[in-house]
Order: sequence, then C-alpha cells, then structure tokens
Amino acid sequence: MDDLISRQAAIDALDGEITVTGRANAEAVRGYANLVCDRIKRLPSAEPEQRYTEEELRVFAHGISLSLLSKRSAQHWSYDEDTATEIKFLERLYEKVVADMRGEQDESDRR
Repeated sequence: MDDLISRQAAIDALDGEITVTGRANAEAVRGYANLVCDRIKRLPSAEPEQRYTEEELRVFAHGISLSLLSKRSAQHWSYDEDTATEIKFLERLYEKVVADMRGEQDESDRR
C-alpha cells in the first residue's frame, strides 16, 4: 500500500503543478485539470471506510459482553442447548467487534 496516495493528495498535486504561459492555454489546462479532479473525487477510496465509530463499537462490545454474562450465568444453573448456541454466536460476534476496534478484518469477511 506504500504506492497509494489519497484522492486529496492527487487533487492537490494537480492543482499545484498547473503553470502554463498564455491565457488560452492556461484556461484549457485548468478545464482539463478540473475534469481530472472531478474523476478522481468519484473514485472509490483505496482504504475501506469504517462502518461504525469507535464509540459505537465500544457500546456494541459492552452490550454483547453483558448478554454473554447473563446467558453464561443462566447456563451455569440450567444447561440449555439453544442457550449454548447463542453463547457461541455471541462469542464470535464479540471477537468480530473487538477485531473491528483494532482495525482488523475478520477472516470470514475477506472471502
């Protein structure tokens, strides 16, 4: 990813490099540069956009951990297969949220 630049850096580079002599040439080049800048702005980002803020992810993780605590407590007193399945699901979900908080991508999301 070392060879990637941000869209804004590309736009700034185009704006900074346009020095043409003569008014007609300058206007034509400026028009072309504006067209190129507009196209660059429409390109998708090379970096994936984060779907949730850090605060939202913390709230998700907290809610999942509370739900896990409750289900594990209930499971301690009376085992239930459905609750065991829910616990496994919540544990995987919690790991995904924590991975998102660290900026990692879950293995299943890459496929």
